[in-house]
Amino acid sequence: MALTPYVSAAAFRAHPSSVDTEGLNSTLTALGDPDAQTAELTNLLLAASEWADNELDQPLAAHLYTQRERVFAGRDGQMTLHADHGPVIEVTEVGYGYSPGALTTLTNPNVWVEQDTNLVVSLASTGSVGWSGSLQFGSPAMGGDVYLQTTYVAGHVATVLAEAADQDDTALTVQDPTGITPGGTYRIWEPGAEETIVVDPTWVRPDPSPTPEPATVTLARPLRTAHQAGHDVSGLTADVRKAVILHTISQLLRPDSAAEDEYPDNASASTRRDDPRPTGMGLLKEARRILAGYGRVR
Repeated sequence: MALTPYVSAAAFRAHPSSVDTEGLNSTLTALGDPDAQTAELTNLLLAASEWADNELDQPLAAHLYTQRERVFAGRDGQMTLHADHGPVIEVTEVGYGYSPGALTTLTNPNVWVEQDTNLVVSLASTGSVGWSGSLQFGSPAMGGDVYLQTTYVAGHVATVLAEAADQDDTALTVQDPTGITPGGTYRIWEPGAEETIVVDPTWVRPDPSPTPEPATVTLARPLRTAHQAGHDVSGLTADVRKAVILHTISQLLRPDSAAEDEYPDNASASTRRDDPRPTGMGLLKEARRILAGYGRVR
């Protein structure tokens, strides 16, 4: 489940959509309250972000994930696992054994990541001799299926600034540091003040957590401009962000009548006959077309 929209309300409003976002919440207490309208728009963007996750059957945002499978352990001490979620950014822990209830755990595993999703776990080069089962590497009896539990970080950085930052600052604080890597390149999507940032290669990232906390990230070069809190810091591509925007627009263009089709394609629908705006179906199809290129390969 997406915890933060992949596109902020400010970034959505900066997109040339020509849709009204000032009357989304029509309750008496919300009328004339820009914060209430922004909150409602944020809810729509969050729903669109979750829709994108569901389309791809995995979270787009960087997240910690544990995968459990039986795999073949070769005589060379290597096991190969195709990650369910991707792209894989970091492998944090590997557990292996003949019994799922008695696994040997490596907290600093030697893992080779191929094409962002194929993990080659090399046990022979870890120097670990602790094994909960009867398998011994280097033995002529080496080989066969073993239980493998792998915890890794997968997805794309999708967070927001937790605090404002000034021009020429060499650090910024983000709400969720998951997936941010030393030397990594990300973009601040603040309308009118967009810029690309590069993380200091010497920055020490915090240990990934299912409940991440805000963290300060040092930069390789100073900020070009000042930034306000709440704006996107993202590793998502511009087209994925566009897909979230298009889905949100399609929701805003849906007919109000429950008797109509979900996304009518023609003017025969009574609620759309006199409406000059296009239907939302074309936008939804384009959003799906964009996301199709990011689908998982089984």
